[in-house]
Amino acid sequence: MQKNVHRYSAYFPRWCQAFGDHTPDPGGEGRAVEWLVSEDSVGLVVLPEVRRILQHELLGTSEPHLEFATHAVRLNRHEFSEAGVLAHPGYAALRTLLLGDDELHLFLTYHLIYPPGTRIITASRKAPLALLYKEMAPLPVIVSV
Repeated sequence: MQKNVHRYSAYFPRWCQAFGDHTPDPGGEGRAVEWLVSEDSVGLVVLPEVRRILQHELLGTSEPHLEFATHAVRLNRHEFSEAGVLAHPGYAALRTLLLGDDELHLFLTYHLIYPPGTRIITASRKAPLALLYKEMAPLPVIVSV
C-alpha cells in the first residue's frame, strides 16, 4: 500500500509546537529510540546523530523514498532493522497510523519533559499549527501489509 504523508517545516528554525499528552515509554530514555504514543500521534525521540539523518532525509528539500516493512524500515539508502525498535508497540502504533484511512502529517515537535533542544519526529492524524509550519511536498510511503 502507498500513502502520501503531508510534510511540514517550521517557518523559523527551532520553532515547534508541543507534542501533547502521551503514554510514556517505560525505559525509553536509555534506548536509541524512545516512542511517544498518543491517541492521534506517534513520535520518535532518537539519538542526535540518527535524528540529523532522519530530519535531513524526511524533512529536507529532496523527495525521500520511505518503505515500512514488517522487519525493516528503508529510508533512501539507509536501512533500519533493529529488532528491539521494530518489535516495540510504538512501531506498531506508527504502522497503524500509516495503514489507516486518515490523512497523516509529519513534522517536528518538542515536549517540556525532555532536555532543551530535543526534537520529536511526529506523525499525526492532525495537521500542525499553520501559524508555525509551512507544508512541503508530500512524502510517499510504502507500507507492506
